[in-house]
Amino acid sequence: MSTPDSPSPLSADDIAAITGNLDEVADRARAAAESSGRSGDDVRVLLATKTQPAEKIRVALEHGFTLIGENKVQEITGKAEALADLNPETHLIGPLQRNKVNHTLRHAQCIQSVDNLPLAEKINNRLDVLDETVDYFIQVNTSREDSKFGVAPEDAEELITATRELGRMRLRGLMTIGLPGSSPEEIRPSYSDLRELSEKLRESGVMPAEATELSMGMSGDFELAIAEGATMVRVGSSIFGARDYS
Repeated sequence: MSTPDSPSPLSADDIAAITGNLDEVADRARAAAESSGRSGDDVRVLLATKTQPAEKIRVALEHGFTLIGENKVQEITGKAEALADLNPETHLIGPLQRNKVNHTLRHAQCIQSVDNLPLAEKINNRLDVLDETVDYFIQVNTSREDSKFGVAPEDAEELITATRELGRMRLRGLMTIGLPGSSPEEIRPSYSDLRELSEKLRESGVMPAEATELSMGMSGDFELAIAEGATMVRVGSSIFGARDYS
Protein backbone atom coordinates (compact mmCIF):
# COMPACT_ATOMS: atom_id res chain seq x y z
CA MET A 1 0.00 0.00 0.00
CA SER A 2 1.43 3.36 -0.96
CA THR A 3 1.76 6.28 1.41
CA PRO A 4 1.43 10.00 0.62
CA ASP A 5 5.21 10.24 0.14
CA SER A 6 5.66 7.17 -2.05
CA PRO A 7 4.92 6.80 -5.76
CA SER A 8 1.62 5.21 -6.71
CA PRO A 9 1.88 1.58 -7.88
CA LEU A 10 -0.79 2.39 -10.46
CA SER A 11 0.25 2.95 -14.05
CA ALA A 12 -0.47 6.17 -15.91
CA ASP A 13 -3.10 4.27 -17.90
CA ASP A 14 -4.77 3.09 -14.68
CA ILE A 15 -4.90 6.61 -13.34
CA ALA A 16 -6.22 8.01 -16.61
CA ALA A 17 -8.95 5.37 -16.70
CA ILE A 18 -10.14 6.22 -13.19
CA THR A 19 -10.13 9.98 -13.72
CA GLY A 20 -11.84 9.60 -17.09
CA ASN A 21 -14.54 7.46 -15.53
CA LEU A 22 -14.98 9.97 -12.72
CA ASP A 23 -15.51 12.80 -15.18
CA GLU A 24 -17.98 10.74 -17.20
CA VAL A 25 -20.04 9.77 -14.15
CA ALA A 26 -20.05 13.37 -12.90
CA ASP A 27 -21.23 14.61 -16.31
CA ARG A 28 -23.98 11.98 -16.46
CA ALA A 29 -25.13 12.77 -12.91
CA ARG A 30 -25.23 16.49 -13.67
CA ALA A 31 -27.17 15.94 -16.89
CA ALA A 32 -29.67 13.68 -15.12
CA ALA A 33 -30.21 16.28 -12.39
CA GLU A 34 -30.73 19.07 -14.90
CA SER A 35 -33.14 16.90 -16.90
CA SER A 36 -35.22 16.49 -13.75
CA GLY A 37 -35.35 20.24 -13.20
CA ARG A 38 -32.65 20.48 -10.56
CA SER A 39 -29.16 21.90 -10.43
CA GLY A 40 -26.27 19.54 -11.09
CA ASP A 41 -24.94 20.59 -7.69
CA ASP A 42 -27.99 19.02 -6.04
CA VAL A 43 -26.57 15.51 -6.53
CA ARG A 44 -23.38 14.17 -4.95
CA VAL A 45 -21.48 11.15 -6.21
CA LEU A 46 -20.43 8.82 -3.40
CA LEU A 47 -17.52 6.54 -4.35
CA ALA A 48 -18.57 3.01 -3.42
CA THR A 49 -15.13 1.63 -2.63
CA LYS A 50 -15.90 -1.94 -1.57
CA THR A 51 -12.78 -4.14 -2.15
CA GLN A 52 -10.97 -1.27 -3.88
CA PRO A 53 -7.38 -0.64 -2.75
CA ALA A 54 -6.43 2.66 -1.15
CA GLU A 55 -4.26 3.52 -4.17
CA LYS A 56 -7.28 3.68 -6.48
CA ILE A 57 -9.35 5.59 -3.95
CA ARG A 58 -6.51 8.10 -3.55
CA VAL A 59 -6.62 8.87 -7.27
CA ALA A 60 -10.33 9.69 -7.04
CA LEU A 61 -9.89 11.82 -3.93
CA GLU A 62 -7.05 13.76 -5.51
CA HIS A 63 -9.30 14.33 -8.53
CA GLY A 64 -11.75 16.19 -6.32
CA PHE A 65 -14.22 13.51 -5.23
CA THR A 66 -14.28 13.72 -1.45
CA LEU A 67 -17.14 11.38 -0.51
CA ILE A 68 -16.51 7.65 -0.06
CA GLY A 69 -18.65 4.79 1.19
CA GLU A 70 -17.65 1.38 2.47
CA ASN A 71 -19.83 -1.68 2.98
CA LYS A 72 -17.73 -3.21 5.74
CA VAL A 73 -16.32 -1.74 8.91
CA GLN A 74 -13.09 -3.70 8.39
CA GLU A 75 -12.50 -1.90 5.12
CA ILE A 76 -13.10 1.52 6.67
CA THR A 77 -10.56 0.88 9.41
CA GLY A 78 -8.12 -0.86 7.06
CA LYS A 79 -7.89 2.08 4.65
CA ALA A 80 -8.29 4.98 7.06
CA GLU A 81 -4.59 5.56 7.76
CA ALA A 82 -3.60 5.44 4.09
CA LEU A 83 -6.19 8.08 3.20
CA ALA A 84 -6.09 10.22 6.34
CA ASP A 85 -4.07 13.02 4.76
CA LEU A 86 -6.84 13.57 2.19
CA ASN A 87 -9.55 13.76 4.88
CA PRO A 88 -12.40 12.11 2.95
CA GLU A 89 -15.98 12.22 4.15
CA THR A 90 -16.53 8.54 4.96
CA HIS A 91 -19.92 6.85 5.10
CA LEU A 92 -20.76 3.31 6.12
CA ILE A 93 -23.25 2.11 3.50
CA GLY A 94 -23.43 -1.56 4.48
CA PRO A 95 -25.05 -3.25 7.47
CA LEU A 96 -23.61 -2.48 10.89
CA GLN A 97 -23.38 -5.06 13.64
CA ARG A 98 -23.71 -3.63 17.13
CA ASN A 99 -20.34 -5.05 18.16
CA LYS A 100 -18.67 -3.00 15.40
CA VAL A 101 -20.06 0.38 16.44
CA ASN A 102 -16.92 1.51 18.28
CA HIS A 103 -14.67 0.86 15.28
CA THR A 104 -17.10 2.58 12.92
CA LEU A 105 -17.34 5.77 14.92
CA ARG A 106 -13.57 6.20 14.88
CA HIS A 107 -13.55 6.82 11.15
CA ALA A 108 -17.06 7.30 9.70
CA GLN A 109 -18.85 10.63 9.71
CA CYS A 110 -22.15 9.13 8.59
CA ILE A 111 -23.93 5.78 8.94
CA GLN A 112 -26.40 5.19 6.12
CA SER A 113 -27.63 1.81 7.27
CA VAL A 114 -29.55 2.45 10.50
CA ASP A 115 -32.62 0.21 10.33
CA ASN A 116 -33.48 -0.72 13.92
CA LEU A 117 -33.73 1.01 17.28
CA PRO A 118 -31.30 -1.18 19.29
CA LEU A 119 -28.55 -0.33 16.79
CA ALA A 120 -29.35 3.38 16.97
CA GLU A 121 -29.33 3.27 20.78
CA LYS A 122 -25.96 1.49 20.78
CA ILE A 123 -24.53 4.18 18.49
CA ASN A 124 -25.94 6.99 20.61
CA ASN A 125 -24.69 5.48 23.87
CA ARG A 126 -21.17 5.21 22.49
CA LEU A 127 -21.34 8.79 21.25
CA ASP A 128 -22.28 9.85 24.78
CA VAL A 129 -19.03 8.30 26.01
CA LEU A 130 -17.03 9.96 23.23
CA ASP A 131 -18.88 13.29 23.57
CA GLU A 132 -19.35 13.33 19.80
CA THR A 133 -22.13 13.28 17.19
CA VAL A 134 -22.71 11.41 13.94
CA ASP A 135 -24.95 11.82 10.91
CA TYR A 136 -27.24 8.98 9.86
CA PHE A 137 -29.75 7.83 7.29
CA ILE A 138 -32.62 5.45 7.89
CA GLN A 139 -32.32 2.50 5.49
CA VAL A 140 -35.69 1.53 4.04
CA ASN A 141 -36.33 -1.73 2.22
CA THR A 142 -38.57 -0.28 -0.50
CA SER A 143 -38.12 -3.33 -2.74
CA ARG A 144 -39.33 -5.57 0.11
CA GLU A 145 -36.79 -8.27 -0.69
CA ASP A 146 -36.08 -10.71 2.14
CA SER A 147 -32.38 -10.66 1.25
CA LYS A 148 -32.03 -6.95 1.93
CA PHE A 149 -31.62 -4.97 5.12
CA GLY A 150 -33.78 -1.97 5.92
CA VAL A 151 -36.94 -1.14 7.79
CA ALA A 152 -40.24 -1.77 6.01
CA PRO A 153 -41.72 1.47 4.62
CA GLU A 154 -44.78 1.22 6.87
CA ASP A 155 -42.52 0.93 9.95
CA ALA A 156 -40.23 3.85 9.07
CA GLU A 157 -42.30 6.46 10.88
CA GLU A 158 -42.09 4.63 14.22
CA LEU A 159 -38.33 4.09 13.89
CA ILE A 160 -37.61 7.66 12.89
CA THR A 161 -39.71 9.03 15.74
CA ALA A 162 -37.70 6.93 18.19
CA THR A 163 -34.28 7.71 16.76
CA ARG A 164 -34.95 11.45 16.79
CA GLU A 165 -35.03 11.21 20.60
CA LEU A 166 -31.35 10.24 20.53
CA GLY A 167 -29.51 13.50 20.98
CA ARG A 168 -26.16 12.51 19.52
CA MET A 169 -27.42 11.59 16.06
CA ARG A 170 -28.44 13.92 13.20
CA LEU A 171 -30.88 12.56 10.64
CA ARG A 172 -29.95 13.50 7.08
CA GLY A 173 -32.55 11.49 5.16
CA LEU A 174 -33.40 8.07 3.81
CA MET A 175 -31.42 5.39 1.98
CA THR A 176 -32.49 2.40 -0.07
CA ILE A 177 -31.02 -0.25 -2.34
CA GLY A 178 -33.06 -0.48 -5.51
CA LEU A 179 -34.65 -3.54 -6.98
CA PRO A 180 -32.17 -5.20 -9.39
CA GLY A 181 -34.67 -5.23 -12.24
CA SER A 182 -34.00 -5.49 -15.94
CA SER A 183 -36.05 -2.45 -16.97
CA PRO A 184 -36.78 1.06 -15.67
CA GLU A 185 -40.38 0.03 -15.08
CA GLU A 186 -39.22 -2.64 -12.62
CA ILE A 187 -36.60 -0.49 -10.89
CA ARG A 188 -38.34 2.88 -10.68
CA PRO A 189 -40.92 2.11 -7.93
CA SER A 190 -38.28 1.33 -5.31
CA TYR A 191 -36.90 4.85 -5.83
CA SER A 192 -40.13 6.76 -6.30
CA ASP A 193 -41.52 5.09 -3.16
CA LEU A 194 -38.56 6.38 -1.12
CA ARG A 195 -39.04 9.91 -2.45
CA GLU A 196 -42.74 9.83 -1.67
CA LEU A 197 -42.07 8.45 1.82
CA SER A 198 -39.55 11.21 2.48
CA GLU A 199 -42.01 13.89 1.36
CA LYS A 200 -44.79 12.43 3.49
CA LEU A 201 -42.65 12.16 6.64
CA ARG A 202 -41.30 15.69 6.29
CA GLU A 203 -44.72 17.18 5.62
CA SER A 204 -46.09 15.50 8.74
CA GLY A 205 -43.14 16.63 10.86
CA VAL A 206 -41.93 13.08 11.58
CA MET A 207 -38.67 13.96 9.85
CA PRO A 208 -37.13 17.42 10.19
CA ALA A 209 -37.64 19.69 7.21
CA GLU A 210 -33.90 19.75 6.52
CA ALA A 211 -33.62 15.93 6.30
CA THR A 212 -34.06 15.99 2.54
CA GLU A 213 -31.29 13.64 1.43
CA LEU A 214 -32.09 10.51 -0.56
CA SER A 215 -29.22 8.06 -0.99
CA MET A 216 -30.24 5.74 -3.80
CA GLY A 217 -28.96 4.50 -7.13
CA MET A 218 -25.79 2.65 -8.10
CA SER A 219 -23.63 2.20 -11.19
CA GLY A 220 -26.30 0.51 -13.28
CA ASP A 221 -29.23 2.80 -12.52
CA PHE A 222 -28.05 6.04 -10.91
CA GLU A 223 -29.55 8.25 -13.63
CA LEU A 224 -32.96 6.70 -13.02
CA ALA A 225 -32.52 7.27 -9.28
CA ILE A 226 -31.65 10.92 -9.90
CA ALA A 227 -34.76 11.30 -12.04
CA GLU A 228 -36.73 10.06 -9.03
CA GLY A 229 -35.10 12.51 -6.62
CA ALA A 230 -31.78 11.04 -5.46
CA THR A 231 -29.45 13.58 -3.87
CA MET A 232 -26.63 11.05 -3.45
CA VAL A 233 -25.73 8.15 -5.75
CA ARG A 234 -23.37 5.33 -4.79
CA VAL A 235 -21.14 4.51 -7.76
CA GLY A 236 -18.24 2.06 -7.71
CA SER A 237 -17.74 -0.30 -10.63
CA SER A 238 -18.42 2.41 -13.21
CA ILE A 239 -15.41 4.25 -11.82
CA PHE A 240 -12.99 1.62 -10.56
CA GLY A 241 -13.95 -1.38 -12.67
CA ALA A 242 -15.06 -4.77 -11.44
CA ARG A 243 -14.54 -5.53 -7.76
CA ASP A 244 -11.78 -7.93 -6.77
CA TYR A 245 -13.04 -10.53 -4.28
CA SER A 246 -9.88 -12.63 -4.29
